[in-house]
Amino acid sequence: MTLVIRKIRTLFSNPVGVLRKYSRKVFIKLKGGIPPVFGEDYNLHWNFTSFKNKVVLDLGADYGSTAYYFLQKGALKVIAVEGDPNLASKLKANSKRFQKIVPVELFIDNPEKIEKLISHHRPDLVKVDIEGYERLLLNVNNIADVNEWLIEAHTEELYDSIVKLLLSHGFSIRSFLNVNNLKIIHAYRQCINCAKNSTSGFTANPKLSTVKFIKQQKI
Repeated sequence: MTLVIRKIRTLFSNPVGVLRKYSRKVFIKLKGGIPPVFGEDYNLHWNFTSFKNKVVLDLGADYGSTAYYFLQKGALKVIAVEGDPNLASKLKANSKRFQKIVPVELFIDNPEKIEKLISHHRPDLVKVDIEGYERLLLNVNNIADVNEWLIEAHTEELYDSIVKLLLSHGFSIRSFLNVNNLKIIHAYRQCINCAKNSTSGFTANPKLSTVKFIKQQKI
């Protein structure tokens, strides 16, 4: 009942926002796509870099909504990892419609699982939204094998620790506040020795005017 009351209050306090949220969801469904979980706007949540021609490892992929978003942004392939059994089941069903989404049911509860995923799939970019388990990144031995990371930090302490670790590995850091006021870490390294047509390296997304930029750090 409390949830219903909250939704009614939101409708009256922000009718335009509610309309945009649900019209976006309906539009994606009509296109045959996978709408964002909770009706989120992923342009405000994850659109801090270019995904074009990149292999993305999506840690915390829900039922495939972020994977679908990355494909719409030009990703070559998305390895979508989800640990919740119900969401993972929906992810597998949804991925049957999109050959470029590779579903993996795996609960990330130790750094070795992340290491194995990186070693096996060799992603260009890893997106991390695993509800506090991003702390495991502090003990991932091959974190420097990936040239680009997008990480949602759920506490200030985790944010500071992860940024410090990534800086020590030669990454540059850009930080943003997403729509939920959680800090997003964008860590990247220029690929010095990449071939001309390599999919590695970093291309910034120029359209960030609607997101609060916090700071940029370089080692």
